Amino acid sequence: MKRLDKAAEAIARSIRQCEHMRVISHNDADGITSAGLICHALMRAGIPFQATLVNRLDRSVIDGLTGPVVFCDMGSGKPDLISRVQGECFVLDHHRPVGTLDCMHHNPHLFGIDGAFELSAAGTVYSVVRHMGDNADLAGLALVGAMGDRQAMIGANRSILEEAVASGAVQVRAGLKLSEDGQLVDVLARSIEPLLDFTGDREKIKKFLDDLNIKGNVQSLAGDDLTRLATALTLKLIMQGSFAADSILGEVIRLRHEVVENSLHMVQLLNACGNRDLPGIGLTLCLRDHCALLEAERLADEYKEHILREISLLREQSRQMKNLRYLKRVNMEAGAIVSGLGIRYLYSDLPLVTLNHKDDMIKISARGNKPLIARGLDLSVALRRAAEAVGGNGGGHTIASGASIPPGREDEFLALLDEILDEQLNKRTDPSGQTAMDTA
Repeated sequence: MKRLDKAAEAIARSIRQCEHMRVISHNDADGITSAGLICHALMRAGIPFQATLVNRLDRSVIDGLTGPVVFCDMGSGKPDLISRVQGECFVLDHHRPVGTLDCMHHNPHLFGIDGAFELSAAGTVYSVVRHMGDNADLAGLALVGAMGDRQAMIGANRSILEEAVASGAVQVRAGLKLSEDGQLVDVLARSIEPLLDFTGDREKIKKFLDDLNIKGNVQSLAGDDLTRLATALTLKLIMQGSFAADSILGEVIRLRHEVVENSLHMVQLLNACGNRDLPGIGLTLCLRDHCALLEAERLADEYKEHILREISLLREQSRQMKNLRYLKRVNMEAGAIVSGLGIRYLYSDLPLVTLNHKDDMIKISARGNKPLIARGLDLSVALRRAAEAVGGNGGGHTIASGASIPPGREDEFLALLDEILDEQLNKRTDPSGQTAMDTA
């Protein structure tokens, strides 16, 4: 952490010397909060900027781009593209680095910190902006980014949480980790986090709560009612086979300076804005403009309906291979979210992959979990190898990765991915004692 902080301070000094800045960031919750953090800091430092939020980093983003430019939540795996930028360049990312970048590069992996679990892109950006001025009040956005990437408050994230509490940026209390506030019946009926077998069925939910003799709103739950409901929900998830049962009750982070207080709700709003191709609305929320909130709420409601429909398709149409489970669809709205919810709440035994034919490309999202990681799963390696073999590209984290491949190569990709996952999960060895992956 000391080495990471020292490097962050050096990058902050260099950014503050720039007369203007281009900001390029990913369009999910972690990327949007990353952009929000650096844009706040640039505004406060009096540095003009232009921000662009994109789905992926490719030639169309880079061609004609001149520095100074800061990339957030992307760039560490694309040294060939980053090298095309003319002028000063900064990469603030948390994905596993590939190759070497010839620019100022800030990434937790470079300091022995796991960017998949312990520090998000937003946390990485926050480590820089805290040295650009009095920006401790922005720590809540860094935590939202971590939650957007399903990271726990451990390691470097825990340090940011402690700083956020000390500065008054957030308040932490014990409670149910639900992504909305309000009446329990309404919240559970709309819940996708956690995803329950009665989500959407108000009559079943009302009976469930009546049997427990619990009513009221989420925020007021306490004492025996809180314990009883948390226990019942945990048991329900265990019966569903979910590995997420232990995440029902715990630290609830309330945002003190942002447009909404519920940090998990903020994650949903930002993800919805990105998915509906309106990430600028999400960035506006991160810049604390309440005028964008009503439209973001509408987008989130619309997005949640798509998610629930596609979860139903996952239940009905997913297929299983030896080492993975997959769903192939056309024009999915929420492939990455469906993969994440599926592995957490429905199918925890194998990596879950969605293949979405959209915009003349097959967009792939893959998710694992910690038990699979312990067995050797590394989706960043697996997706990159399988995608490149069929003319595409991929990468990300051990537990969550994405890829893009040309249409018509899906079955070939899946067969290759299944073989690579077999190497990882079953640790096959050759007579020399090396794993098959080592000798590949």
